[in-house]
Amino acid sequence: MNPCSVYRPIITCRVREALVFRANSITLGAGALVQIFLVNAVWTAAHRSGTFEQPLDPLLVYVTLAGLHAWLLSGSVLPYVQRQVNRGAHIFEILRPSGYLSQVTAHQLGLIAGALLFIVPALPIALLVGSLSPPHTVSSGLLYVVSLTLGLGIHVLLCVLVSLSAFWTLQIDGLTLLYRIISQFFAGTFAPLSLFPGWLAAIAELLPFQATTYLPITVYLGEVSGTDALWAIAHQLLWLAALTLAAIAVWRRAQRRVVVQGG
Repeated sequence: MNPCSVYRPIITCRVREALVFRANSITLGAGALVQIFLVNAVWTAAHRSGTFEQPLDPLLVYVTLAGLHAWLLSGSVLPYVQRQVNRGAHIFEILRPSGYLSQVTAHQLGLIAGALLFIVPALPIALLVGSLSPPHTVSSGLLYVVSLTLGLGIHVLLCVLVSLSAFWTLQIDGLTLLYRIISQFFAGTFAPLSLFPGWLAAIAELLPFQATTYLPITVYLGEVSGTDALWAIAHQLLWLAALTLAAIAVWRRAQRRVVVQGG
């Protein structure tokens, strides 16, 4: 079966959902912009107090971009999968010839596409409430697009993996909250990983979350360039492959845990 025939209708449905419930999408965007403004204000105050010596301008560009990344990645397929499992409706999705993993992946991609519709028009506002500047170089901008795309793929696979835990626990509200906190922290959403203490930075390097936000932004800023940028992208590709294999392996075990609660 052509993957596009699976992805397109679901992604389109999710985008339309974002447009129909645009008040909710706009509210989420407003919250993201407020977060960007507050984080910029905190780091500006910390810099003025002499807390750290890192140049302020690139730091503000970083946290502004990180805030936009957080907005782009805010939609999660986890509640959808939990509702399906609770109602027993997931059994019908599993029986479809398109494959359950493909459907869950398409839902997550649709959530990202729906968020992107509102992020692009909000970029001028992000310039006002935050500090955004063009990429360090043209090549940095192009590599950033590649790195961001890979980061989105990693985020999708992480969400798919966490959502499959519903087949064991049935309720994943707590896990969803825990995942969101941990993923944003180790992705470098609130502060660059370069400012983490040595032991904490070492832990972050072992986790895939940095590949969703920190690595793409460092490429954008030119902090990672040339061969190092290519290595960063290779690092993301390795995580993409590893998480794909992990999702397939977990799904094979999850199929043996199918429990129908609803009806």
